[in-house]
Amino acid sequence: MDRSFWLGPLLLLLFALSAQASEVILISGGPAVRSFEKFKSNSHDKYWGNFIDSALQRVKDLQKEGKNKDKVVWLVFRPSYLSRGREDGQDYLKILEERGALVGAQPIYFDNKNQLLLLLRRDGSIEKPKISRLEYFGHSNKKCWMFDYSNRIDGGALEPLVLHVDDLSQISSSSFTPDAECISYGCHSGEEFSQRWRMIVGRPMIGAVGKTDYSDGGMPKITEGKGGTWVY
Repeated sequence: MDRSFWLGPLLLLLFALSAQASEVILISGGPAVRSFEKFKSNSHDKYWGNFIDSALQRVKDLQKEGKNKDKVVWLVFRPSYLSRGREDGQDYLKILEERGALVGAQPIYFDNKNQLLLLLRRDGSIEKPKISRLEYFGHSNKKCWMFDYSNRIDGGALEPLVLHVDDLSQISSSSFTPDAECISYGCHSGEEFSQRWRMIVGRPMIGAVGKTDYSDGGMPKITEGKGGTWVY
């Protein structure tokens, strides 16, 4: 029997199944430097690894759940860990890579929003699988994800270091699976960013009304007492 008779269709089937694979995207923003923050009454990021530990906890949670077989891709904003590392005299990139290795997560670094947008551009191919879940861990306000908060800038918005709601038109709904779930664990995301994401990107996003708190380690919590809640 001619093997090519069944080998061809089998290869086509395997290719089709591979092309339908999707990925979970976890994004870690960067910490503030203490030289800016230490004089504030409500200072941020006394601990450098808030957004690292929370993302890695999420990796472990997904592994425990066992429901999602998609590959987890961990995107990390590199510049802030370099600058905080210089301030603290530590190689934080090496440390976060070692922590990631313990749970099988290797960081993919980005240095500005344009690089992040490129990483989120998917066509469903083997090289660029669609996104089935996206979660963001980092600083934010109601209009921006702020990758570099109080680091090179003191709490303000410098264009390459934030993803603003006006940038969302550069993220295509076709990069996501039809049932993709998105969550932003940054402060105030649920007050505008989440709604604009749903309108422009075409996928629902859970976000916080009020502030989120990473100080207990692990997954962030909503700050209660002032109407804080999670919303779509």
